[in-house]
Amino acid sequence: MKRFSALLLVLPVVLAACAASGGSPPASGDDGASDAPPPGASEGDGGGGEGVIEHPTGADEPILVVRSQGGFVMAEFTVRNVPSFVLLGDGRVIIPGVQTLEFPGPALPALQERTLTEEGIQELLSAIEETDLFTGDLELMGMQQMVADASDTVFELDAAGLDTTIVVYALGMLMPDMEVPGMDPAEVAAHETLTRLSESLLTIDTFIPSEMWESEGWQPYEADAFRLYVTDVTDQPVEDLPGMIRDWPTDDDPAVFGEPAGEFLGPGTRCGVVEGELGATWLAELSQARENTLWSDDGARRFRVLARPLLPHEQRTCPEVEPGA
Repeated sequence: MKRFSALLLVLPVVLAACAASGGSPPASGDDGASDAPPPGASEGDGGGGEGVIEHPTGADEPILVVRSQGGFVMAEFTVRNVPSFVLLGDGRVIIPGVQTLEFPGPALPALQERTLTEEGIQELLSAIEETDLFTGDLELMGMQQMVADASDTVFELDAAGLDTTIVVYALGMLMPDMEVPGMDPAEVAAHETLTRLSESLLTIDTFIPSEMWESEGWQPYEADAFRLYVTDVTDQPVEDLPGMIRDWPTDDDPAVFGEPAGEFLGPGTRCGVVEGELGATWLAELSQARENTLWSDDGARRFRVLARPLLPHEQRTCPEVEPGA
C-alpha cells in the first residue's frame, strides 16, 4: 500500500530523534507514559477487521481536524476562521478551496469536499500513525523563544481508540538549521514532521491514489448552517459602491437577532445560528455578497454581518469569543 511520499521523507529523521529521546517529544506535564496501542494494533474500524485502524464512522463525527487558534489577528478573522482540514467518519474531506485575490473578497470562504473510501481513510491513518507522534496529547511551544504573536496549529485525531490533541506554536516558521534556545531536538523533528503533514493534507489528492476516492475531483462544499455576527453600523460612514447595501433577507428584526456577543466585534454585536430553511436563505444571500456588504431592513438602519459556515461536526451555537481566542 502506498504511503504519503512527502511524509516518508522525514519519518526516518523523526523516528530516530524520538528514539533517541525515549519516545515522542515530551509535553508539559507529560511523564512520557502512554496508553496507546503499539503501531499497527487495531480495535477495528466501523466494520472491524484485523490490522484496520479504528475510527468514528458517523457523518458528523470527526476523525481528524486541523485548525488554528490564537495569534495576533483581526477580530473578523477570528470569528470567520474555519479549519484547514476536516476528515469525517463517512470519509468526507473538507478543505479550503481556491481563494481569489479580489478585494473586497466574498462574504463566504471557498470550501470544497471529496469523499475517501474506507481504504483511503486507512491509507491516511496509517501514514499519520507512522509519524509516531499521535500517541498522546502534546504541546510543542518551543518556538515561543523565537516568534511572537503567532498562532497555534491544533491537530485533533480520533483513531485507534485514542482522542489525541497536538498543539504546535508557530507551525511552519521553523527554518532549516534554525537553532532555538532550549528546544529539544525531538521537538524540532516533530515540528518539521507536522509542518510536512499539514502541507500534505492540503494537497491530499496528490498523495492518496484516485482509486481510493469515491468520486473524481472536488466539489464545492455548501454549508447548511451558519453562525452570524450582526452589528448595527448605521452611524458609521458607508462606501459608495454599487450593490454594497442589500435588503435583509428574512422577516426578523436584525437589531434583536440572536444574543449579545460582547464588545469584541464592536458595540452591540449579536450572534445567532441559522439552519434549515433559514440556513438555505442565508446561503443564497451570502453567496451574492462581499466582505464589505451591508444589509438594511428599512432603508435607514444598516447592519454588518460576519458569517461563519458551520461544518457537520461543529456545534450549532455561538461560543464566547475573546481577543486572541
